[in-house]
Amino acid sequence: MIQRNLARFIIVISCSLFFACKKDRPNGIAPSPAPVEGKTYSANEIIDFKQMTIRRAGNRIIKWPKNVSFYLVHTAYPHMTKEIDNILAEINQLLDNQLVLTRTTDWAAANIQVFLTDRDSYINAEPDTKGSFENTSYTGLAHLKWTDGVISRGSVFVDMSRTSGDTLQQRYIIHHEIMHALGFYGHATLAGTYTVLFQYTLMPYILNYTNFDKRMMLLLYNPAIRANMTESEFDIAVKEI
Repeated sequence: MIQRNLARFIIVISCSLFFACKKDRPNGIAPSPAPVEGKTYSANEIIDFKQMTIRRAGNRIIKWPKNVSFYLVHTAYPHMTKEIDNILAEINQLLDNQLVLTRTTDWAAANIQVFLTDRDSYINAEPDTKGSFENTSYTGLAHLKWTDGVISRGSVFVDMSRTSGDTLQQRYIIHHEIMHALGFYGHATLAGTYTVLFQYTLMPYILNYTNFDKRMMLLLYNPAIRANMTESEFDIAVKEI
């Protein structure tokens, strides 16, 4: 999800101040478990990965089966059509057949609908998302449905009305929301993490997937990481990756 930078910044600072003031651990609460490390993934990478996946999707890994098709509901923005095609090609090359993304012209055959429109039109098409927009300034959204950890359908939205004329922001948002749509339902939170899925918008806009983003995609779609895995099962598996 995308909010205006100032609102997101204020929320983050407020939360940081709240937690910073609480120095003592309440009685009866056990210390956090030791960080998990993989063979090629650092403890910090795994902490952020969990924040982006397991801990934001019902405490389970969610991911797509091998083939996913995208349908562009609105094609009036050539620069966005090009951007989406480039994103799908980049992810396909990165994941090397672990996940195959295609774009279809058949609405009924698509798994993900891409809405490049205004908020009201998107809500009318996807009424389940209405609550997500209440009291927010979101300019983008990803909406997914899954069963037993396997994602079956979803939608991606970029508010072309509220970002009118700002093609850099639009390019950033579509990268952000498509990464959400892969199964990254949350955001990275550790300071210093450079990603399109940071908990607030980093400036200048990130217009391409970073090395961190690509490593997270490779981890989620590693065959050893199964849909519906619990955190404890993930911790065992990632130690060998």
